[in-house]
Amino acid sequence: MTRRFEPTPVAPELLDELLDLARRAPSAGFSQGVHFLVLAGDSLARFWEVTGAGEWFATKQPGILQAPLVVLPLADPTAYTARYAEVDKAGHGLHDAANWEVPFWLTDASMAVQNLLLLVEERGLGALYFGIFRNARQLLDELGVPAHVLQVGAVALGVRDPADVPSGSPTTRPRRAAPEVVHHTHW
Repeated sequence: MTRRFEPTPVAPELLDELLDLARRAPSAGFSQGVHFLVLAGDSLARFWEVTGAGEWFATKQPGILQAPLVVLPLADPTAYTARYAEVDKAGHGLHDAANWEVPFWLTDASMAVQNLLLLVEERGLGALYFGIFRNARQLLDELGVPAHVLQVGAVALGVRDPADVPSGSPTTRPRRAAPEVVHHTHW
């Protein structure tokens, strides 16, 4: 995860290609309820202000604020409930969001974000996925996002500053050993 960016713009055609490839993640029932909202310029400034993330990063990791873009991954539960109300998917009660033990709109959005992070790395750019912890709905409303659509964090995206070095929890906490998290035949 990149924590220091250069303010260099990302070519629009490269960004479009990355997002097009990222959105091709698995989609339950091919519901395709994942959206990306790209923030730059005034909308990016408003993002930093409304969510409080700008103030927080300014004191903790100011290099993140140099990222020229933030991509908001969004999940539309109604795309899934509508899809699972169709004849070929009906019968499981999944036309009602409350009946989804695992809300695949969030799962699918997460997979699309992972695709984006891998693609950005492969193209030699930098990205940081982080959570939005304050006023997310207010921001989404200001940006015209329908009320039923959910945010699934944010991805700062841009050119990695050559001075960027690993930081954060992975530098202070060891990775758990594989036998602690990989289980064969039973827990």
